Amino acid sequence: MTKALTVKEPKSVKPIIKAVDGKINVEVAAENYSTEQLQKSLVGVSGDEAFNKLLNQAIASCNHGSSDDKLNSIMPLLFDISPQDSIEGMLAAQMIATHNMAMEMVGRAMHAEQSVEGVEININRSTKLMRTFTSQIETLQKYRNKGQQTIQVQHVTVNDGGQAVVGNIAGGEEG
Repeated sequence: MTKALTVKEPKSVKPIIKAVDGKINVEVAAENYSTEQLQKSLVGVSGDEAFNKLLNQAIASCNHGSSDDKLNSIMPLLFDISPQDSIEGMLAAQMIATHNMAMEMVGRAMHAEQSVEGVEININRSTKLMRTFTSQIETLQKYRNKGQQTIQVQHVTVNDGGQAVVGNIAGGEEG
């Protein structure tokens, strides 16, 4: 019997996933996860073609290490982002790429022999990428909330003679 993965499942029961010779290997709790569930957990899609495409795109954004090292470094990130569908899977791959590029630019800026101009250029690039990453996080949150906005008022002052209403206020029609 296979156990379906859901967003509500505690992260402590997630399997340990490693790539060996370009193949994904589930080392712990393998009996609890089908290939389709694992694909869905990592990139939000089931099906080998879409899974491999998104995984390879995320891997291509990694700059150092063997193919297995790159795969092993991005899989936990994808699992924690936990994309629920193909849109979230694509956004997760973009987020990893953006983060990797931002960190690469920071590293270049910090290089001991970097010129002042090189430092400035790389800091500007990394700043733009970090802003993009923040925007991607906001986009993912909005997508997951299906566009619903929540406004939370944390401090209200009511002066002498003033009135306040406390509770959920729904807009109504004026008569």
